[in-house]
Amino acid sequence: MLRLLLIFLFPLFQLSPNWESNFDIAKQRSLKENKIILIHFVHKNRDAKNVKLEKALFETSEFIEYANKAVVLLKVDLGIERTGDNEKQFYHNSILLERYNNKMLAPYTIITDAQGNVLKRWIHEQPMVAADFVRSIKESIEAHKQ
Repeated sequence: MLRLLLIFLFPLFQLSPNWESNFDIAKQRSLKENKIILIHFVHKNRDAKNVKLEKALFETSEFIEYANKAVVLLKVDLGIERTGDNEKQFYHNSILLERYNNKMLAPYTIITDAQGNVLKRWIHEQPMVAADFVRSIKESIEAHKQ
C-alpha cells in the first residue's frame, strides 16, 4: 500500500522545479552537470502575469522533465529591494540586469551556456505552449553547437 501511495505522490514532487537565485552557483552547476542556464526575470515573484506564465510553461510536466535533464534554472526577481537581508541578492540581481536585461523587462527569459553567452531570448508578450517552449530551447542549443 505504501508503495502504491509513493507511486502516485512522486509526480507531485517532480512538479516543483528547483530555481537557483545566484548566478555563480548556476554557472557552477551548469559546468558540473553539462547543462545550459535558463534565466527567468520577473518583477515581483507573485505578479499575476508571471504566475500565469509559470503555470503555463515552467510548472508543466513536459518542461520539468526536460529541465531536470538539460537546464539549470535561475530566477531573478527585479522587485527585490536593497535592504539588510536582501543586500547580497540585490547585488547579484544588479549584475545580471546590467549584463542581460538592462531594460528591466519582465517576464523575460534567456538561455545561456555555462560561460554566460546568450543563446536565445524570449519576451513573453504572447502565450506560449510548454511543448513549443521546450522545442525552441532545444533548437537554440543545437544551433549554438554548429
